[in-house]
Amino acid sequence: MTPKPESFHADVVGSLLRPQGYLDARTAFRSGGLSAADFQQIEDEAVNAALRIQEQAGLQVVTDGEMRRDIFFGFFVSGMTGLSNVPGGKVVFRNHHDDAAMEVQLPFSVTEKVSAKKCPGIEEFAYASQQTDRLVKVTLPSPMMMLGFWTEQSRDVYPNPFDLAEAAAGAVAEWMKQLAAAGCRYIQIDAPELNEAYADASVRADLQLRGIDPAEYIRLGTEFVGSLGDLDLPGVRKALHVCKGNGTQSWIAEGGYEDFSKTVFARASGFDAFHLEYDDARSGSFEPLANLPDDKFAVLGLVSTKWTTLESVDELAARVREASAFHPLDQIGLATQCGFASASETAEARMITAQVQTAKLARVVEAAHAIWG
Repeated sequence: MTPKPESFHADVVGSLLRPQGYLDARTAFRSGGLSAADFQQIEDEAVNAALRIQEQAGLQVVTDGEMRRDIFFGFFVSGMTGLSNVPGGKVVFRNHHDDAAMEVQLPFSVTEKVSAKKCPGIEEFAYASQQTDRLVKVTLPSPMMMLGFWTEQSRDVYPNPFDLAEAAAGAVAEWMKQLAAAGCRYIQIDAPELNEAYADASVRADLQLRGIDPAEYIRLGTEFVGSLGDLDLPGVRKALHVCKGNGTQSWIAEGGYEDFSKTVFARASGFDAFHLEYDDARSGSFEPLANLPDDKFAVLGLVSTKWTTLESVDELAARVREASAFHPLDQIGLATQCGFASASETAEARMITAQVQTAKLARVVEAAHAIWG
């Protein structure tokens, strides 16, 4: 059997800030004002810059910054059939003032039976892996996120929303197989929605209002996500990343990992690593880590991508030591709590500068060296 990539105590989640010039070029290309060849060159240069940022920070695991995506779960649009330009669900983000800090309207709905096309991540991986000697991770969206596109217009083709989620799970599984065949050795499933539903009663209430049974959502979501870890992909490191919404200085949900850890850790036993958001009090204590088997890697998202304050090495080391009371220190890693720009956001839009992004990535590596050597 091909050995899996080694674990790294310093890891990265996914997205990076988009340069304004690149987003301007994307707009020009889509409106017909820029040729495909010229846009390709600009896009490639943005990916190259994202890789250099991570390399210079000292990371041994990198992504392409999700530069080519409009949003981290965009593969459901670019990599699947069955969606139309009919507004989908709305997602409300909150802040410290308990205000509706941001509302996002999904621009698509499922209006036909869905099926997977070639995984768009293959092109991401093929290009990035030629530009760096580091381990290239590719992120994929959790199948339950597909239900954000389930609306009144979807009911004729999917009366039961969980049939759509099951179809999405099949598509994501196919994408994982395609990526493994293409040589990708690190695949991460991003599943914020599952963690949100476990943790926060307001999220469960919103599901109920949409006609989606929250208890069944949690049960089947755990099963569908867990089944992705069961895939036999020799030599591939599989990670599951969860947070509670990565808006601009805002979030969707609050709550600890108590219920999540009792069920998901057991069902998702095929995953090698679990990226867990822990950047502030919203995520609760480290005690649920006791439910994670000792042979699994817990990557603690202790460095925030929401706030500009740079965490100190001493602070991070103290929190890791606190976590090690519940999980073996050698099986703990460090990362940011989420990506820096889950959607195509610039530094100005994200309210976190490119300099802060660079400093935080470097701090992850610096702290990992201080803790583990």
